[in-house]
Amino acid sequence: MPQIAFDPEVHGFAFENSWEFDEAERQRLRDAFVTYLTWGGIVGAAAFRLTGAILFPLGILALRNELESRLAPRFGLCGGMSFAVLDFYKAGRCIPRGQHRDDRPAPGTDMRDYIWKRQVDSVLSDGPTFLAWMTFLYHVRPGWPFHGGPRWLLTRSEEEWRRLKNFIDRDDPIPLGLVRETENMFDNHQVLAIGYEEADESHGTITLYDPNCPDQVSTIDLAFGQRQLGGWERCNRTVLRGFFCENYRFVEPPASIGET
Repeated sequence: MPQIAFDPEVHGFAFENSWEFDEAERQRLRDAFVTYLTWGGIVGAAAFRLTGAILFPLGILALRNELESRLAPRFGLCGGMSFAVLDFYKAGRCIPRGQHRDDRPAPGTDMRDYIWKRQVDSVLSDGPTFLAWMTFLYHVRPGWPFHGGPRWLLTRSEEEWRRLKNFIDRDDPIPLGLVRETENMFDNHQVLAIGYEEADESHGTITLYDPNCPDQVSTIDLAFGQRQLGGWERCNRTVLRGFFCENYRFVEPPASIGET
């Protein structure tokens, strides 16, 4: 079973991905989502032509209407946490991980600002992919110019499974975007893949750091069926319908964030 030396008890945060935001923080995240929805709609409409021109504006309108209620007053920073721990790992630096599940950095601290920055980076780099996959999962069916539905996500996820294995075989952790069995964009998730096991051509397991379950190695069980992906997140007890390797780019953590 290929496994990277990343240890959630050493290299991950000790605190849980559960945050209370002030109005300034909510506005920062709101602005990031509006930006990605705008660019996601442009990219989607251009890439998928007639289908995109019809469906993506409708999806963006629905998400804009949902955005405010989903950001008040709590929202996860799973993308920022996953990107941040990987930055520290790649930099070879000890991460100020906190002491327990509720020991989250306070507003205005360098660590909290850094997680926020990386959350926004993850939204801007991978938000359009979430939007596209959710659109094809729930709003594009056989008979459209592009076939969609669960089988479309299955095919894409099989491609991403091969990419994930290549990353891990190179000893390179990779953040993943998880598309769940939900029609709400904001119920999806981001994690850090650190290993895998392949039982056979149709079954596998991803090992990962999940910001929702600190200080433990979490897993996702995969079954590549004929009609859809059967995925199960053990940390969150959630059904998964697709996953993709995110567009992570290393950023050197600020020198002001030291070991604790």
